[in-house]
Amino acid sequence: MRRLPFDPSLNVAISGANAAVHYARHWLTQVGLHTTDSSEAAPVHIFAGGPTEQAATPPTASEQVRIVLWDFNFETPGTGLQASAASGVAWVLGRPGQAPLALPIHLPEQWCGLIGANLALAYLLRADSHGAAEAPRVEVAAADALRAIAEQNAGSESEVLARWHRNGSIAVEHGGIFPQGYFRCGDGHVAIIGRSRKDWRAIQEVIGNPDWAQQAGFEDPFKLALDGAEASKLLEGSLLEFSRDELLARSSVNGATIAPVYRIDELASRDVVRSDFFGDDGRAQLPFDIR
Repeated sequence: MRRLPFDPSLNVAISGANAAVHYARHWLTQVGLHTTDSSEAAPVHIFAGGPTEQAATPPTASEQVRIVLWDFNFETPGTGLQASAASGVAWVLGRPGQAPLALPIHLPEQWCGLIGANLALAYLLRADSHGAAEAPRVEVAAADALRAIAEQNAGSESEVLARWHRNGSIAVEHGGIFPQGYFRCGDGHVAIIGRSRKDWRAIQEVIGNPDWAQQAGFEDPFKLALDGAEASKLLEGSLLEFSRDELLARSSVNGATIAPVYRIDELASRDVVRSDFFGDDGRAQLPFDIR
């Protein structure tokens, strides 16, 4: 991650400890911003939602904004697991007719912390941030951020209720393009996201431009999105001829939007993520200890 030459006077105070706040601090530090504990004056103050902020002193003269981050929902302590459920996002994860699943650990809190970090940067860098009559208070909740994603994908609240359902490996309300979802290959699964006709041509090239893809009815990914059952079956049949590593290598050449699904131990041996993602025991680790 690129570090920026921030003015040393631009710092962020941190109070309280929840996962979202820890992620916010982590990313602010990664880009080169100085963070302090709550005893030091700072123009931006990030709080973990809950008793810490309630017990805090009123904003000081130097405090230009107070950002409050909630791992679950506003005025409701909890975790990203609860945010995943309450927002409706978890409802579409999993197989049809089976229990819903949840987003991976800390993903909701990561998004909440990232929004908080971006807000902090925006207030620090905006030209009119000095001399405000009263420091505004901005709250961010993981459940609210996830709900926005659900409604964005479904179109409206009524569509969430009517069409937001578990659909197996194919993305729900994916925006009218093909393909989009997880597909079996020779030794596992790959994720494929087609965003344009160009993407669809690149995907076909990766799998060797099979004869079926050249036939009438399979050339337009927008039409296939209306009913992609047959195309999905044929695509998966072609993908079965390749391993995940082969598909990654081939897609890296022409920019096809194909990504292999690896286990954590497989990632470590393939050098496709940063080495500091793993601890000494080879297991994935968080950038901090939130216990």
